[in-house]
Amino acid sequence: MASPLFTGPDSIRDPRERLAFVLTLLFAFPIAALIGLVIHQSVGISEVALFIVIAMLYVTLARGRLIGSSVMIHETQYPRVFSIVKSACARLDIPMPLIFVREDNYVPVAALGFGEPYSLVLSTHWIEHFEDDELAFAVGRELGHIAAGHTRFLSLLSVNGNENPIVSLIFGGWLRTCSHTCDKVGLLICGSLDAATRSIVIASFHSFGRHISTEQFAEQGREIASDGVLRLGEWLGGEPYATRRIADLREFEGTPQCVAAQAWLARDIPAEPPILATSASIRVTPADCAGIFRRGWSIAIDTVVVLACVGVFAGASGHTVMGYHFTDQDLHNISNYKFLAEALSVLQRYSGSPTVLLTAIYLWLLVGIAGQSFGMMITGLRVVTTDFRAPGLLRSLWRYLIVVFLWPFILLCVPFTWRILLHDRWSGTRLIRAERIMARVSLDSASLRSG
Repeated sequence: MASPLFTGPDSIRDPRERLAFVLTLLFAFPIAALIGLVIHQSVGISEVALFIVIAMLYVTLARGRLIGSSVMIHETQYPRVFSIVKSACARLDIPMPLIFVREDNYVPVAALGFGEPYSLVLSTHWIEHFEDDELAFAVGRELGHIAAGHTRFLSLLSVNGNENPIVSLIFGGWLRTCSHTCDKVGLLICGSLDAATRSIVIASFHSFGRHISTEQFAEQGREIASDGVLRLGEWLGGEPYATRRIADLREFEGTPQCVAAQAWLARDIPAEPPILATSASIRVTPADCAGIFRRGWSIAIDTVVVLACVGVFAGASGHTVMGYHFTDQDLHNISNYKFLAEALSVLQRYSGSPTVLLTAIYLWLLVGIAGQSFGMMITGLRVVTTDFRAPGLLRSLWRYLIVVFLWPFILLCVPFTWRILLHDRWSGTRLIRAERIMARVSLDSASLRSG
């Protein structure tokens, strides 16, 4: 259910956010191609597509390393932080995220993940420099990203919320509008414009921020606003200028949207945030499985990888194999394995699509070996058996043979097979959301602490 903060006439969502998101999607690929042209001088569509996928894959692996090298905290370990997060979640009516603490010299707090439970990562480098109300602002704005639905997209773009210059250049317009939206949430959670201003200053200057006059710092925004060149510099970052953020919060305070949001947050708030429904069953449930939207994104990314690799490595000799052009050496290598070549020809004939066949082979190998394809890694999905075990090469082969021969029928049945498609059911596998595994780990940890 959508939060009242982001729906209706009193929505606090930045009105430019949706338009910025659409424009970003429309222009992301041309801008990436232009950057590639400048850097490499000669770049094609295949190279750009492959570069984007590799970048997202790097972010995904680095994000896993970020969480894997952090300490999970709970009500008895670092209770100050836990209580602030818990109170904010109860007020926003969202389930508790998993809370991690690690050393990060650049980002005080970041929200990560593609679905519940999300992860909130705080830096030890910053926590002790925040007063409680300042930390409430920093935590509140990241929880705002979760409540507003930003996090699942932001997690594709950066490892820890600190975007690199290329990401900022391509996606900066949307990122900055998201920041404006979530600053408002942070202000509502901390309840004080003074605390919000102090939090922004500390996040910008660390301990030196205690020696800065927040009023004088905020006034710098007027000088920047009067200089067109200085204003354009903001386009190079994923965050608005700190002075701009403070000015926007000042404008927001006292507006009808702010008053309506404060009234909603002043309701009779329960002591506990909503409970995330997580089954302790040892078998995969439909709630653990991926929805069509995330499954579709994963397939689209994997198809791009396959086609991009073919486009990059295929020759221009005029030879065609399974609908694609390969060099003489490629064909010579295939001819040395006649059984393999004949098997591929049979599969190609029955599948009716070279793209389906190549993608199925690619998925079979990666899922059989690692349990995930590149698309699944990026979108936070994993193939498991019905009891959460790795599928292995043989079961993975059966899974994707079904896809090769029956993919039109599978597509026709999608509206009637919610979350568990035919090839999932017939192969004894499931495509699950990786965060459901994290939720079970968290549930087990809580049981051990209570026991």
